[in-house]
Amino acid sequence: MRLLIDERGRKFLVDEGVEEFHTDLGVVRLGSAEPPAEVQSHLGHRFVLLEPSVVDLHEKLPRAGSVVVKKEVGLIVANTGIGSGSRVVEAGTGTGSLAIYLAHIVGDSGRVYTYELNEKHLSIARRNFAAAGVEHRIVAELRDVREGIEVEQVDAVVFDMPDPWLAVEHAFAALKRGGFIAVYNPYIEQIRKAYEAMRSSGFRFLRVVELLEREIEVKSVGTRPRTRMVGHTGYLAFGRKC
Repeated sequence: MRLLIDERGRKFLVDEGVEEFHTDLGVVRLGSAEPPAEVQSHLGHRFVLLEPSVVDLHEKLPRAGSVVVKKEVGLIVANTGIGSGSRVVEAGTGTGSLAIYLAHIVGDSGRVYTYELNEKHLSIARRNFAAAGVEHRIVAELRDVREGIEVEQVDAVVFDMPDPWLAVEHAFAALKRGGFIAVYNPYIEQIRKAYEAMRSSGFRFLRVVELLEREIEVKSVGTRPRTRMVGHTGYLAFGRKC
């Protein structure tokens, strides 16, 4: 997988072996070009060829439905201590955007166990894992975590599902002592039920947060917040097994 960026900043993911890529700025003949490189379309427009980063993959790989956005990915990692060598359980997989980030973080010595109920989504996710080059770090299964989690002594559990409170006890059992849980939900009623289930299951140091991101516009006439912003994406609840 390669990343092609046009002179407007628009990004394209291009499969290895593709020699010609068609865009609205013309046909780009990649030939044997290896990133990093500069190439041109037949209309004379300039493109940059790069190796895609996890940020590019998060933005451009196929998806179905909503995903956990970057600001929440960072918040999850910062509040669960996920790092090199960590073993992480995730549900649901969706089309794999969060699992790809987590797989980059845990490295070859770690493992991400991700579970999904939708077979179509899981099929897309597996293709995305292969395209991102992290499939060897991920165990992806069609499984309902509300019925239990088989792996044990994991470092973190991350739930992105509509009814996480039905699986919180299984998360507690799967975690090692000192491990963390993170629950993502878009609605306050969902996160409240998750919070209560976490408290009842024995999790401590509970907290619920919402992270708002406001982009700043920098122009020659002055600097100010952008007129439009993403006001809300979701709530996150965190806890620890002590």
